[in-house]
Amino acid sequence: MTESSFLAPRTRVFLKSPAKVNLHLEVLHRRDDGYHEIETVLQALTLFDHLDVTLEQEWKQRPVEIDLLIEPHGAAPDNASNLVSRAVVLFCERTGRSGHLRILLTKTIPTEAGLGGGSGNAAAALMACNRLFGTDLSDDDLEALGAELGSDVPFFIRGGTQVGRGRGTDLTRLSPLKSCRFLIIKPVLSSSTSEVYAGLKLGLTTRSPKVNIRITEALIARFPTGSWFGTNRLEEVVLPDQPVLQRLLLDLQDHASVAFLAGSGSAVFGVFPDDHSMAGMIESLAGTDYFIRKANPHPRGVVFMDE
Repeated sequence: MTESSFLAPRTRVFLKSPAKVNLHLEVLHRRDDGYHEIETVLQALTLFDHLDVTLEQEWKQRPVEIDLLIEPHGAAPDNASNLVSRAVVLFCERTGRSGHLRILLTKTIPTEAGLGGGSGNAAAALMACNRLFGTDLSDDDLEALGAELGSDVPFFIRGGTQVGRGRGTDLTRLSPLKSCRFLIIKPVLSSSTSEVYAGLKLGLTTRSPKVNIRITEALIARFPTGSWFGTNRLEEVVLPDQPVLQRLLLDLQDHASVAFLAGSGSAVFGVFPDDHSMAGMIESLAGTDYFIRKANPHPRGVVFMDE
């Protein structure tokens, strides 16, 4: 048997990766490494993409082969630029494992929306490889790999409600949100995260952090009722050039307890105590071609479907 011969039986896993929103997103300053120092409160949602990952063959001393299929067709790139493919390649390079993988990625989370769909998919790909190849990497190991792919990827290994600092990869878990509902709205627009950050006018002053863990825990316990300190600094870049988003966000702020741009856009979201309280907002959107979804807080990150 040669080193490139078949070594492992056919193995398959199914995962779902959640969307996220930022309940707070402050950009403190630009770092020397080119990234931005941020402070954020991240929340996973019950809006999921699904991955079906099959290890057809395992081999040594050959590059990994990936067959990536996207459903619906065109919902995301089906080539090496997709974060799923990049995650698999990175995993194999760092662990010395390789093989032929078939991956079906079924997209529900819209792209270029600020909802973290691609980052969640990358986290799912890392977790799938870890199980299929039997490498038994810890969550910390997977988060470190994920940080090389994108600042949001480590969050999706942990999920739930987290404070993110540094690039957003230094995470501190908060108590899970209790009873609330999210309404996500995305017009037919797209937004480039890199362009939005490049448009920030930070000046020479470093903004001060706002998140005190003890105080934030107390606010989370009452969320979305009561006061909430959150902001999204990226709104000052995105909204002036996107009047549709600006109007949507103003409408949400009239109806919801909390409402922000989702990350760097182009989705917006509102948080409501229950379904009844969001009915008026949903009715006002009747007849539009917007992506509109209701979601709950998700207390985890990526999950295997057999768990």
